[in-house]
Amino acid sequence: MEQEFLSELFASRLRAAVLGFVVPRPHRGYSLTELSRNLDLPISSLQHECYKLERIGILISHREGSSRRYSVNPDFPLRRELTALIVGALGQKASLQATLEHVQTLESAFIAAALPLDDELIVESTATIPLVLVGDIPLEEIDAAQSRVADMLGLPTGRIEAVYYLPEDWQSRVAQRAPYAVWLLEGPRTHLLGEPVAG
Repeated sequence: MEQEFLSELFASRLRAAVLGFVVPRPHRGYSLTELSRNLDLPISSLQHECYKLERIGILISHREGSSRRYSVNPDFPLRRELTALIVGALGQKASLQATLEHVQTLESAFIAAALPLDDELIVESTATIPLVLVGDIPLEEIDAAQSRVADMLGLPTGRIEAVYYLPEDWQSRVAQRAPYAVWLLEGPRTHLLGEPVAG
């Protein structure tokens, strides 16, 4: 059974492209048309790959109108390991950018750490890593973004601290040189989306 799973998983470049696109975006579902547009691959080939990935349990699908939408199966037993493999291949920054790209009204985001995180920080440290989100973002989106970022980094959710600001509040704190804002901006950080300070 394991051999069959491995041969199915690693059998094609097309499958790797689908996994590399879908896994960092576990909160999204994609139709074959959307996958085709994003990956620049033919729908007929993608249909075959998505069917196989669904058959082995990595993807799930549901019908929405006239199309079928594919997303990562949250109950797939090896989801964490597969995510770590994909993040290792794509890089932590690219994976985090992908997982945040569809957060509604998010204007900018950065993580107060230099990526890639070294193994010592991941394994041995118990300190939290601030994820700064600037925008008019619903609370459930903040919680979901925090969880996805932790997942992409292979950390428990509690190790990521979501630090949320409305845009005008953030700019005001930066302009006043509020100590925590200064610490966030002057320490090691990795920009994920937008600019942390308005030009």
